[in-house]
Amino acid sequence: MKANRFPFSLVASVVLLGLAVGCGSIKRAQYTPEEVIANLRTRIPDEDLRKLVVPYDINDEIRQLAIESVDGIRTDHDRTRAIVHAIIGRTGMSISYDWLSNKTAQQVFYEGKGNCLAYTNLFIGMAREVGIDAVYVDVTTIETISKEAEVIVNNGHITAGVRYGPDLRMIDFTRTPEREYMGAKVIDDFEAIANYYNNQGFLYGYYAETAGDLGDNFDPKAAELEMYEMALDVYPNFYRALNNLGVALRRRGFVDKAIEKYHLALQADPKFAEARSNLGAAYYSIGRVDDAIREFELAAKATGSNAYYYHHLGVIQFQQGNYKEALVHFKKAVSRDGKLADARYYVGESYMKLGNRKKAIEAYRKTLKTDPNHLSARAKLDRLVVSGNESP
Repeated sequence: MKANRFPFSLVASVVLLGLAVGCGSIKRAQYTPEEVIANLRTRIPDEDLRKLVVPYDINDEIRQLAIESVDGIRTDHDRTRAIVHAIIGRTGMSISYDWLSNKTAQQVFYEGKGNCLAYTNLFIGMAREVGIDAVYVDVTTIETISKEAEVIVNNGHITAGVRYGPDLRMIDFTRTPEREYMGAKVIDDFEAIANYYNNQGFLYGYYAETAGDLGDNFDPKAAELEMYEMALDVYPNFYRALNNLGVALRRRGFVDKAIEKYHLALQADPKFAEARSNLGAAYYSIGRVDDAIREFELAAKATGSNAYYYHHLGVIQFQQGNYKEALVHFKKAVSRDGKLADARYYVGESYMKLGNRKKAIEAYRKTLKTDPNHLSARAKLDRLVVSGNESP
């Protein structure tokens, strides 16, 4: 699936991409806000349903702007551009992008800033109001991983798509217009809503201080769990929310419950490498070393390009005293991410354990070139060069 870029004259941070997809067998993806609520009413308690928002729901003022912006414009291609122009016009002819602002369509319309999903929510609501066949698209970008201790948290990237017969034109509200996609999948509105709540849980869990004044009684830890659970109420097999809920539970000391969530995430998507890595870390924390190694190896095999998985394998083998195996993994980590200073440091540590002082010094020096503030590498290098009368 190869993307072709199309010029967009007003702003560099809105990217229009063309993808050829087979649309003949695509399942229903679009639901009105009323249909969403009616569906969820059959499976979510009323108390939870009252808290739920449909992020692409728009009000009369936004509807009117959408209608006026396409007045006299006939083709869907030009109508799509007109909607994007109207959105940009709300923020002074530019996109005010804030990746920490996970907003609904109405919030981003009035506040004038949001992350990629927030602007996508607004576009979806406005485009559908004027009859444009707009859908949410889950895109896989070139490995963007958030690392937290041994675990990896995944919050995804969602963009908008407009279907023109067999073709899908993507509208990506992004600060990185040169991003590459490894894949793209049209998702239905329920999965999109689940992504919205998953993102909100991620932000409460890691960036609650950026959310503004939420009141003295606001508990971001409780809110994080509530958002992940809301995502799963909306879309029960949503692998990202299952993974993130597992991460949150493990941070709170509930390792067994975390392992259960990782297994559920992998049942939903057996190729979800982040959940495999997290499962491996959880296993290792309770002494199940062989299980941990197996999961990290499967995670590494699934992607091939993620340095952290090889780094984790190296750490496990190093701590088990298997220094040759550890060295192999650390070298693989460095070859995939030359900026991973800890992996370079452990290359040096492995060489020291194997009795190769010269190679160890070389590795510590490379670590300090990568990260001049790496204190462990500096201490080891200073000790070695002093004892060997070498220049650091």
